[in-house]
Amino acid sequence: MIVMLAACVAAWGRQKADAPKESDEIYAVGGDVKPPKIVHYVEPDPSDQETYVEGVVRIAAVINLDGTPSDLHVVKGLNDAEDKLALEALRQWRFSPGTKSGHAVRVKINVEINFHLL
Repeated sequence: MIVMLAACVAAWGRQKADAPKESDEIYAVGGDVKPPKIVHYVEPDPSDQETYVEGVVRIAAVINLDGTPSDLHVVKGLNDAEDKLALEALRQWRFSPGTKSGHAVRVKINVEINFHLL
């Protein structure tokens, strides 16, 4: 019984050593780093203003281990109002986290939010 327990502990130690460190390291998608997937999406809500602009707001973000976006900043915007709406919507999105070698990691992504005339 003791030998079996020691073998299990040794195997568990190897698995932990192979797993990416739970740190603040942020990965880029590619190779063995797989992108996060959207599980909850929120449209920008222009209900308090009229949208007279068409275009795309591109936002850089980091998707955390719990699927929440953080470190959001506008890479390419339309104007202050639409940029703010896009950021507010993206803060409400949820993702399944990106993975590296099958383990959840923080991943940097770019998100494009489209605005169309109504």
